[in-house]
Amino acid sequence: MTTTSPRLVNWENGTDLVIELPLALDVATVWSKLVDAENARTWFASFTVDDDGDDADGASEETNPAITFDLGETQLHGEILSCEVEDHVLIELEDFGVLGIQLLALELTDGDATLLIFTQSAPDVESARLKAADFGPMWDTHLRLFARTLGLDVVEAGEEELLALYADLELEDSEAENGASDASASEDGGANEE
Repeated sequence: MTTTSPRLVNWENGTDLVIELPLALDVATVWSKLVDAENARTWFASFTVDDDGDDADGASEETNPAITFDLGETQLHGEILSCEVEDHVLIELEDFGVLGIQLLALELTDGDATLLIFTQSAPDVESARLKAADFGPMWDTHLRLFARTLGLDVVEAGEEELLALYADLELEDSEAENGASDASASEDGGANEE
C-alpha cells in the first residue's frame, strides 16, 4: 500500500510544504496520467492550457502558458511557470501560489517506481505552516485520489487525521539535508525561522 509523507522544508528563499507519494509505476505512465486534462477531473479538476503567445499583431510574446482548472461553478486560473516532460511541472495559481509536481524514477528490485513530489511554496516558515494547515489535507486527499486513478492501493486517511497531521508538520532544513556548507546559504535559510 502507498501513503503520503508530508513535511515542511526550509530553503534559502522560503519554505515549502512537501508531500511525497511513492507510486509503483514507471515515470512515463505516471506522467501521461498527470498531464491528461480529462483524467484530471477524476482526482482534481479538468484543465485547459492556452499556450498561444501571439499578440493581436501576430508577434510572439514571451509569456507563460495560461492554465485554467474547471471546478464546475467556478474556474481556477493560473500560469505554467516551467514544465519538462516526464520530470516536473511548476504552476502559479491565483488562490494558492506556486505549486509544483516533480517525478523521480526509483529502481526497485521488483520493477520501476516513481516518487511524486508535490510542493506548495511560501515565503517563510510561518506562512508555510498556515498553508499546510489550510491546504495540506486537501492536497493530500487529491494526491491519494490520483494514485487510485493509477490503479494503486492507497492507505485511507480520514479528515480528522489529516487535519491533525498538517497542523504540526516537521520542519527540515534543506541545507542540512543536502550537507551544504555554504555559509551565506545557511544564513539565508536560517533567516526564515522565527
